Amino acid sequence: MYDVHYTHSRHQLKMARSRKLTLLLLFFWAPLAAAAVPSLWLGGGYGPQPGDHQQSNSAVSLDWVPYHYARSNRQWLSIGASAARLRAHGQQGNEALWALSLFPQLTLNGPHWGNQQTFFQVRALGPTYLSETSLGSRHQASHFALQAQILAGIHFGQRQQHAVAIAYRHYSNANLNQPNDGLDVSFMLTVGLTL
Repeated sequence: MYDVHYTHSRHQLKMARSRKLTLLLLFFWAPLAAAAVPSLWLGGGYGPQPGDHQQSNSAVSLDWVPYHYARSNRQWLSIGASAARLRAHGQQGNEALWALSLFPQLTLNGPHWGNQQTFFQVRALGPTYLSETSLGSRHQASHFALQAQILAGIHFGQRQQHAVAIAYRHYSNANLNQPNDGLDVSFMLTVGLTL
């Protein structure tokens, strides 16, 4: 009798914990899932490498941003992933590399003008894998880096499902190790589509 009662009590306790965990996940996940309108971004750009007047860098990138959390109509927090191909121009050394990143992103929305809305985005501390530790004359201590980006643009379309923006993108290891020569693309044009 004791063993049956003990087993039954353990089962009830597990079920209660399971319900609490499910409710907790729904509580935190529901706002994120409700705002989970994925977006796809294609970008390309070129510009001088700050700190090296003989080198310029170009990039082509594809960014996938599947999760958004609306803190308000003006502020969105997002999580995304990026694949970028960087090339160095005008300097000897490794001429190209891949940068694969995960990133948090803050979007600040401006006022509406009909079907158009301005916005500003900031990314920081996005863990990145670099396929090479150098690009032209620029060197990183390891394959690990962090992505940062600032971007300004405009949403347009019937549902504001299209976007066009300009961005500045940077990769470095935040001085966690030396050398830490930043890799920059100083001008990128990006187009986005909300799915």
